[in-house]
Formats: sequence, C-alpha cells, structure tokens
Amino acid sequence: MRLPKRNLHIMRFFLVLYSALYTLLFIIYLPFYVLRSRREGRKLHLLERAGWGLRRLVAPKSVRGQPSDRVSNPPLPATGLMVDPERISGPRIWIHAVSVGEVNVIKPLIEALRPYARLYISTTTETGQQLGHKLYPREPLFYFPLDWGWCCRRYLNAVRPQLVLIAETEIWPNFLFQAHQARIPVILVNGRLSDRSFARYRRIRRFLGPILRLIPTFCMQAKQDKQRIIDLGAPADRVIRVGNLKYDYELRPDPDKQQIVQTLAAVLRPDAASLLWMCGSTREEEEEKLADVYLALRQDFPALRWLVAPRHPHRSEEIVRLLEARGLRPALRSKLSAGEKIEVLVLDTIGELAHLYQLADLVFVGGSLVPWGGHNIVEAANFGKPITFGPYMQNFREIAETFLEAYAAVQVSSKEELLTRSRDLLQDPSARKWLGGNARRVVRENQGAVKHTVEVVRSVLGNRPANGEHGLPRTRTD
Repeated sequence: MRLPKRNLHIMRFFLVLYSALYTLLFIIYLPFYVLRSRREGRKLHLLERAGWGLRRLVAPKSVRGQPSDRVSNPPLPATGLMVDPERISGPRIWIHAVSVGEVNVIKPLIEALRPYARLYISTTTETGQQLGHKLYPREPLFYFPLDWGWCCRRYLNAVRPQLVLIAETEIWPNFLFQAHQARIPVILVNGRLSDRSFARYRRIRRFLGPILRLIPTFCMQAKQDKQRIIDLGAPADRVIRVGNLKYDYELRPDPDKQQIVQTLAAVLRPDAASLLWMCGSTREEEEEKLADVYLALRQDFPALRWLVAPRHPHRSEEIVRLLEARGLRPALRSKLSAGEKIEVLVLDTIGELAHLYQLADLVFVGGSLVPWGGHNIVEAANFGKPITFGPYMQNFREIAETFLEAYAAVQVSSKEELLTRSRDLLQDPSARKWLGGNARRVVRENQGAVKHTVEVVRSVLGNRPANGEHGLPRTRTD
C-alpha cells in the first residue's frame, strides 16, 4: 500500500530531521565505539555497513564471479522438505538477524525457506557474523546498513530482494522507507517487545506510528507483543500472533560439534561420579554471584564442575580474573589442552553452547539473576535438562511462564535461593529427570511458529490466494 502524497511529504520531512539527529549522534558516539572496539579486539566494519564492496559480498558464495544456471520461481514450501538448493532459484529474500541470539533463532525458518528461495542474511554484530558463517555457509552474509537513506538504497539495489524479513524488533526508519519506496514488502518475524523496549518506544509513539505503517505484516510471538505493537501505532489488521520460533529450534547432527562435545565430556565428566553445572549466557555482575553459589555447592558436591558461558565471549578474560580472585582455577575453552584437569571452564567460543547443554546435570540460564531480562531457555530444554533461572525474565516472560506453569523449570528470587534449589536438585536425580522431561514436553507442544511464518511469507509473495486485505494466511489471531 503506497503512502498518500500528503503523508509522503510529511514522512520525508520527518526523515530529514531523523537523519540529521542520527548523523549527529553517530559523530558524537563514534570515538567511544572505536575505543571500545579496540579494547575488546573487535572491528566496527563501517565501510562495509556503508556499502563498500557490497556487490561482491551479496553474490552467492557458490557462484561468485559465475553466471547462475538455476531454474526460476518455484513455489514456496507447504512443508519443510529439503531439496537440492543448487538447483533452485525463486524469490530473493533478505533476512536480518541482529546478533547471536537472533541468528540462532532464525535457523529453522532459513532451513524451511532455503530449498525454495535465494536467501541473503545480514547481522549487526561481529559475533552474529561469526556464527552466521558457521550456520549458513552457503548464503551470502553481510552487515546491515547504517540507517542513512543513500546507504539503504545501495544495499537494496545490490541485493534486489522481493521480500525482507526482520527478526524480532528492529525498526530503522530510513531502511523501512526506502524499502517501501522500492515496493519491497517487509515482514517483522518472531516479533517481540520487552518491557524496556516498549517503554522506550512509547516516548516516541507519535513519530513511530507512521514508520510502523510502512510494514505490511507483523508476526508477533505472544499476545502481549501483539497488543504492544498495536499500541505503538501498527495497524491492528496487519498484526498476527504466530508463536515463537525459539520452540522450533532444533540442533542438526554436526560431526564437528559432536567431536567437541566428546572432547569436553572427557574433561568435564571424567568419571561416573562427576556432576556438571552449566550457566549459559551470563551477564556482567552475575558471574560473581554464581561463583559464590558454585563455591558453596562444591562443599556438598566435591566432584561438581562448572561451565560458565558469558553472553559476550570477549568478556572471558575478565571473568577468568574474577574467578581467580575467588580462589578458583578457571580454564578458557579456546586454550584448553587435551587431558587437562579442570574445575571451571569459561566458554569463550561461539556456536558451541547449544550443543554442550547435553552434558549438563543442571542448567542456570543467565541474564536473570541481574536486571537484564533473561535469555533463551529452549536450547537446554531440547535436551530435557532441569533448568533454573532468576527473577528477571521479562524479555522472555511468556516462555518463562509457560515453563513454570508446566513444572518444567524453577525460578529463584535470589542468589541464596539459587543455592538452596540447586543443592536440592543435585541431590535428587529423579527430580532432575522429572523437571527435564517436562521441559522437553513443553518445547514439543509449542512448536509450529515456522509453519505459520512460512504461510505468511507465501501469501505476501502471492504464491497462494490471500486471505483478507493484507494477504494474511489463516492462522492464529488470538
């Protein structure tokens, strides 16, 4: 749906003001970003995000420099059955995932679309790029553009997508406007609005509403997410609830990853008496509390080992120093020697945590003992592991409530309660098995978001009769 002429002029005036503010903030914060990236050993990739060398980056990896001989335009899937991707062309779909979490979440969606479409994947962060290259070696992978109109146009002209899918909630006004002007529909997939994001967006609701009306379809995770995006100005008839893609995430057999699991199993579980406590996606100020819990648990369970996986691996050296100050002897995964005896392992690599959960006797999901909002618990639940998390799970509220209602996880209110409940679970193998079995069942019962999202993609692309004004499929609207 094109903007009326009067609204178009208003939108352009707003974007001029927005671009001026964006440029000013970019200039102000650039020195800080440069210093931080150097300190953390990361790159900013500003030239690439401005479109430098973009045509080379978006060329299909298997045919860069070669003409494509694929057949064209097969229909999108009604099922997730795989076919040979090298023989398939079809619609060009650009999928954007900000960082590691989103790159993991979109995996089942990419696997469902890959046989029938040419996929182009972008991320914002360097860690997202690193994981993307591991998970999606066949797809062109590049950084999302800086949000200037000229920059977004360069990207859209290079990729030439027929559809853009944006994971979760990334709202970039110039990008959305340029896509709208180029008649490229954008779908927000697996959309969610945390308490923090919703409060921040509400302050600019008057300006945000017209931007949201540039998006034809919003596929939201939960009822609350659906209502929140409508409250911010999204047209209600374009918003549907399709469920959470996280439930559809499944690890594919990976010989390399399985070899890593076996290697670390020999280190972390050297005998039948060994127990392993895994803390995934931990945040600043959280590792200190978890170290106190581990030291107390080890008094009752001398064979207990601890794997701590920070959300941001570049913090690993800092965590090692913190743990050494507590009298522990941590080892870094990247520097681990074969046969080395350890008590604490800090996971400073990317893309391994989800596979390593299968080794755990007890899991704590980080970002929840400090006011951060929590992280994904489905990866551990897939292996039927007993899961604990802290009081701050507002970013995953519906998932957390679903697990708690099904007696599939344990929520604690403090470091002290985490110690008590962890001690109880480590003493009772049958309780751990029961809790983990419930967790696996919850995952199975809530799958299906990929199927509903693919149906939306098919109808937006016109590959089947549309249902209603905006071509939405017959799916859940509650």
